Amino acid sequence: MKKIVLTKSGQLELELVEDDIQLQEGMVKVDVKACGVCGSDLSLIDGKRDITKELYFGHELSGIVTEVDDKSTGFKPGMRVATELARTCGQCWNCRNGLPNYCRSMNDALLPGGFTEKTLVHSTPDYGFLSLIPDTLDDVVASLLEPTNCAYHIAMKANLKPGDNVVVFGLGAMGIIAAIILKRLGAGAIICVGRRPARQEKARQTGIFDAVVGNDEEGMKQIQNIVGEKGADIVIEATGTPKVLSDALKTVRYGGRVVVGSVYHGTIPEFDPLPIFRKELTMVGAKGPTIYRTTDDRSAVVCMMEQVQDDLKKIVSVYDYKDAIKAFEDAKSGEAIKSVITF
Repeated sequence: MKKIVLTKSGQLELELVEDDIQLQEGMVKVDVKACGVCGSDLSLIDGKRDITKELYFGHELSGIVTEVDDKSTGFKPGMRVATELARTCGQCWNCRNGLPNYCRSMNDALLPGGFTEKTLVHSTPDYGFLSLIPDTLDDVVASLLEPTNCAYHIAMKANLKPGDNVVVFGLGAMGIIAAIILKRLGAGAIICVGRRPARQEKARQTGIFDAVVGNDEEGMKQIQNIVGEKGADIVIEATGTPKVLSDALKTVRYGGRVVVGSVYHGTIPEFDPLPIFRKELTMVGAKGPTIYRTTDDRSAVVCMMEQVQDDLKKIVSVYDYKDAIKAFEDAKSGEAIKSVITF
């Protein structure tokens, strides 16, 4: 069985091991077809998260169910699936107060995770981390379900009105997928802002957005020329760089909305919060993934992905397992907007 191993020293190794994954209570076994590289995976490698406290490595996966435990629910062998938060208990304080994404830790949702050919995924009546995938989505696009769920959560928190102008700080997968969704939902102009020239060029090449600019004086002038001197109606902060939040506050209009969809590692020296008061801003966080289901219990995010999959394909760089180390390197350097490893 092919496996990508993260050692305690923060090094990645490719290994061939025996399939010793035994089915556990409440879990289903999945043959992994593709797994995306998330920023949280890079944080593990860089030591910003404690590897000794993590039970899984890789969580953005698609694959085929091969075995199901008697106490698992919702799936049969042969079904195509991908990861996202699909079901929670509905009874804990978080669920009862509209925060199902805080129902429980995702740490025991997968074992050992998506960077291996086979993994276990939790699926019980009170917690499920898998959704069915239709034949209209291939394995690579399907592996984007979990990050697209997170981006969908950002888009929902934006409270978009048709025609609203949107500025997205961050040219990683989260910011770009959120921008793709907001465009589909009827946004006016959408401008993406980034610092890395390689990412800027790749985002421009997709042809998806009205403009892709640098986070500098020239870029800010371009934004103003497009959205007007009042500023953007909605600003998405998806960089994970704390000081960029200050730029977001400058870019949004009076009475506008700032959605923070970033995982920060650090603080903002000399941060000036006055614009929140002076401009009467609405600021909201968006921690995904969370539950979005249709009335017939399908994944609402999968339905959205079917509509925007052509754009999603434009941001993916696909790597075979033997090139997995390169996939992580390109994700870290910005050479790839979204690295996806296939098995």
